Amino acid sequence: MQKILCVDDAPDVLLMMEQIFQGYDYSLASSLKQASGLIDRTKYSVILLDVELPDGSGFDFMTSAPGRLNGSQVIFLTGRNDIASKASAFSLGADDYVVKPFDPTELKFRVDAKLRKAASSANQQSILRVGGLTCNLQDQTVCKTESGSLLDLTFIEFKIFRLLASTPNKIFSRSEILDRVWGHAVSVTDRVVDVHISNLRKKISDGGVTIEAVIGTGYRVVNAPAPTSGADEDVKLH
Repeated sequence: MQKILCVDDAPDVLLMMEQIFQGYDYSLASSLKQASGLIDRTKYSVILLDVELPDGSGFDFMTSAPGRLNGSQVIFLTGRNDIASKASAFSLGADDYVVKPFDPTELKFRVDAKLRKAASSANQQSILRVGGLTCNLQDQTVCKTESGSLLDLTFIEFKIFRLLASTPNKIFSRSEILDRVWGHAVSVTDRVVDVHISNLRKKISDGGVTIEAVIGTGYRVVNAPAPTSGADEDVKLH
């Protein structure tokens, strides 16, 4: 059965969660420390994550633990209703953002939609190999195929690489990358895509592949050119 984790320090919210998710396999945590312990032992399909918790920020937690989230659909559940907070959440790779107070029935519908998405993803191929890199969709990691060493990718960088690596040599437009990686996030621009692509390209530079910018169109993953005697130049962003 798919599992849900609710992380919130408000007793009334946790009580409401118990009522909403009767019949579901769910866990409750009132701190990031408790949540970390649960995540280390159990894979959750959906994580409902508050932003302000007694021992830290939900935003910082998502930034520091992308691999540990292990493919979970993350829904921020918070009293923050400002555009900046929403932009931060989606830029970190959140799958949804729900503002308190919320309608319990609507939240249940949103979680059910994420559970269906998680089930669909689980049925897809879990391993992608491109060049000298292996992308594990289940663990949300990218490693060098030969050595097995993991690349230090952020959550967003992993989502971009997964998308591009799903169809090597296919050109993905910036608008398509925005839609597939960030969804309907607010305040995310084409330039944000360029910055993440630039950082990602550096991290995969010795993996036998590169991300090529196609002028006026978008980006694609291609086999890296053979090294030359001179220093290779980065493909310029356009």
